[in-house]
Amino acid sequence: MPAQNPPESGSDRARDAVSRRREALRPTPADMRGMDQAMRVLSYLISGVVVWGGLGWLGDYLLKTNFLLPIGIILGAALGVYVIIRKYGRIDPPASEDSRDPGPDRPDAAETSRDPN
Repeated sequence: MPAQNPPESGSDRARDAVSRRREALRPTPADMRGMDQAMRVLSYLISGVVVWGGLGWLGDYLLKTNFLLPIGIILGAALGVYVIIRKYGRIDPPASEDSRDPGPDRPDAAETSRDPN
């Protein structure tokens, strides 16, 4: 006579449901790439303000002035935004618009450049 599996208890089913839910909520590699990119953007902003603000503070301290710190902070923020735009600001066109085939709906460039007269 074959051995039969004992019926699952309620706690086993609950434990399986919890483990399936945890697996479903686990972040995917695509989610982690987005988080990685967001952290880089934030670090560019913060480091720009800290580095250039620190240089402004040092300049104020050495030259006995009061205007280099705010200039350094603003310059650091602006340079951080500039670096972010240069690095992450490009938008890739969709694949359908990037194709070189003119397709049936669009006339070929050679056809449109002919002089009708």
